[in-house]
Amino acid sequence: MKPNLKYLFFSVLTGTFLSLSLPNFFIPFAFLVGFSLWFYLMEKLDIKRVLLYSFLAGFGFSLLSFYWIVFALSYYGGLSIYVSSVLFLIFATAFSLYTFVLFTFIAKKFIDRFSTFGFFLLPFLWVFLEFLREFFPFNGFSWNLFGYMLSYINQIAQITYFTSIYGLSFLVVFFSVSFYLMFSRRDYRFVALNIFNIVLFTVLFIWGNSRINSYSDKGEYYKVAVLQGNVDESMKLKPTKEINKKIIDKYLNLLKQAKEKGADVAVLPESALPFFPYVDSSLKYYFFDEFYKIGIPFFSGFDNVLLKEDSEIDKVYNSLFLVDEYGLYVDYYSKIKLVPFGEYTPFKNKFLENIFEYLQGIDFTKGPGQKLLIFEKDNRKEMKVASLICFESIFPDFVANFVKKGANVIINVTNDGWFGKTSAPYQHFEMARVRAIENNVYLIRAANTGISAIVNPVGSIKAYIPLYKEGIIIENVYLTEGKSFFNQHKTFLYTAFVLLFVLLVSFGMFSRKRSNII
Repeated sequence: MKPNLKYLFFSVLTGTFLSLSLPNFFIPFAFLVGFSLWFYLMEKLDIKRVLLYSFLAGFGFSLLSFYWIVFALSYYGGLSIYVSSVLFLIFATAFSLYTFVLFTFIAKKFIDRFSTFGFFLLPFLWVFLEFLREFFPFNGFSWNLFGYMLSYINQIAQITYFTSIYGLSFLVVFFSVSFYLMFSRRDYRFVALNIFNIVLFTVLFIWGNSRINSYSDKGEYYKVAVLQGNVDESMKLKPTKEINKKIIDKYLNLLKQAKEKGADVAVLPESALPFFPYVDSSLKYYFFDEFYKIGIPFFSGFDNVLLKEDSEIDKVYNSLFLVDEYGLYVDYYSKIKLVPFGEYTPFKNKFLENIFEYLQGIDFTKGPGQKLLIFEKDNRKEMKVASLICFESIFPDFVANFVKKGANVIINVTNDGWFGKTSAPYQHFEMARVRAIENNVYLIRAANTGISAIVNPVGSIKAYIPLYKEGIIIENVYLTEGKSFFNQHKTFLYTAFVLLFVLLVSFGMFSRKRSNII
């Protein structure tokens, strides 16, 4: 099959414009062009050729949106740039097949069968496939859902309170379908549809702006300090006792500042302190000997090593601990959504370990389940924390289930240092920010190298620390009920969404038989 330069160019532009719609580019409505070119290919080409060009579009999208994987593998994983690039190309291939090619294959069937009407089934199809990504492959990979192409407009992001980010993904594809049909059909009905979309967008913007402006903090609160140590990843990768002592001193100094500024509790990033909570060591003793002089409760991420009776390693968890002002461990939560090939190796075998040394060693163990961490001080209302470690914050359904257990605050701890100065920290932060709106709670985010922030329930950033800056922010964090339309009624929303899709397909089949489909 000889490539056509025109179609090849269109596929490249498709991936490019879709990528430019995401953080940290955020070029407004670039997705309209990207999708329109993609839809053009779907209509003009046969199934074999459109799958090829869709694969190339998805491959290009992956190169621009996930290029930071090469940096992470070569810097954090210790792989050569050549091996890292090969692994990334494998990822880009798999991602393109799983998203772009699969979507195109089914979408082409709809368009061939239902003609123009088939385009209106595509927003449903895209959301179905995005939802599937929450659970598969492995633990799921909901990174860069297309709703984030609109979420940066915080007024529009307010609808995630009702629909989650999947509602914005639906709008992105629906607006794109309408835009494409207006130019490809040149029918007044599609001009009217685009005018309707503009009105709808305007109404949503005005309503969202009103919701943001009318929000006011009320009820009980805690004064929370977020600590960003800005520890260079090289210090973590090749630690010495002297380096680890410097890291501890850095956080002791930040904890002291938090105490002096009147914070009720402090939050440290993922794997912030370089010792294991339940393993005796000189570094652990040093930290707590100095900490007793400060005495402020804190949450901190730890590599949580549990030993057998013979002192051999039994399990290793990625955990968030709550430590009281006396240095006693109150409770901890262990990460459930582990990063495949980062924290554990699917299909673990000696062959892969011999090729990739970073896969050697003990895998992290999946946490036993979602558990709230409870903080209380001075007989005030309890802070009930839904703990999200690293990329657990990217899964809308997972987080909604967690908050629904009774949480009134989300704490997200992460170490984005291995992303470097790429778009990944911006992507990661935006995904976490939207979780606050979806669940109507404050988000407290502590990241080793940034972006650390405190975000209120309407997604407004009250304070933040930018990338690669050491610092501390202190804000009042109010305890909400943690109830939103989405997390309270998501089963109903999912069911209604599926039923509406089935009804539309049935309508299309009936109309086609009568030959009066659009």
